Amino acid sequence: MLTLEERIGQLESRFEINDLLVRYAVLLDDRRFGEVGELFTSDGVFASPNSVTTGRAAIVENFRAKHAPFIMTMHDPHASAVFFTSSEQARGTVLGYAELANDEHTIVTNIRYQDDYRREDGSWKFEKRHVLSVYGMTVADFVAGRAGDADRKRWPNRPVAAAECPDAEQRFPGYLVAP
Repeated sequence: MLTLEERIGQLESRFEINDLLVRYAVLLDDRRFGEVGELFTSDGVFASPNSVTTGRAAIVENFRAKHAPFIMTMHDPHASAVFFTSSEQARGTVLGYAELANDEHTIVTNIRYQDDYRREDGSWKFEKRHVLSVYGMTVADFVAGRAGDADRKRWPNRPVAAAECPDAEQRFPGYLVAP
């Protein structure tokens, strides 16, 4: 059983982690990639089912490259669940939505992040952020009903692929229950 002080500490940490999620989205959309990198621990990892990027400098370059084709992005974290493994570490699942646009396409995507957080230098940071896709496609594909297809990853200039979510088989088990 946690003491009252420990419970208050967890509440404060939950608010700090929520602020981290919002800062990530705003800084990413404002193309402030160096500051996005600072939201990760010094040994931080950003991963997807197809790639793993380790370290702040590599994460910054990864975001720079992936966002280069887009004039506008909008990331929106909708909801999050956070569970503490210690006073200095936590795990969470974040549900989100994003739009990315250039002069050829507008892409809509629904995403699920599986996060590991760690307090570093007094601040909560991403230790690991693993992004999964519910769907990702152009607005034209979305309107045409492609969100109902099994192959819901339909990014321009990339191979069409199956989305990771829903994940009934738990290939990518999230952090929905306390450890």
